[in-house]
Amino acid sequence: MQPQQRRRVSVMATTSDPFDGIVRLVLDAARFGFGLDQVAMTTRSDGNRTIRMVLEVQPSADCADLTERLSRHPVITDLHIAEVSEDFDRPGVVPPGPAKERMLP
Repeated sequence: MQPQQRRRVSVMATTSDPFDGIVRLVLDAARFGFGLDQVAMTTRSDGNRTIRMVLEVQPSADCADLTERLSRHPVITDLHIAEVSEDFDRPGVVPPGPAKERMLP
């Protein structure tokens, strides 16, 4: 029996505290058993930071459930998760219109 192929998802999070935000996201990803493919952080014009991660998740993982799991920290003020399309398999490339996405209010 072959192991199930993992899916890749893109996580875009906004935080006002770059250290707390990135540490919590990376630790949660490890705790939930996700693979970490990429991580990057940029500073926005308003002083907040945008954290972008590409995670490898179980095939049965749902983007809405992942959003709930990763957005539970108060320092994460906005979080979007979208599946990375197979057509966009180059590093750092995410499809323009994700099939599944859930935004926090």
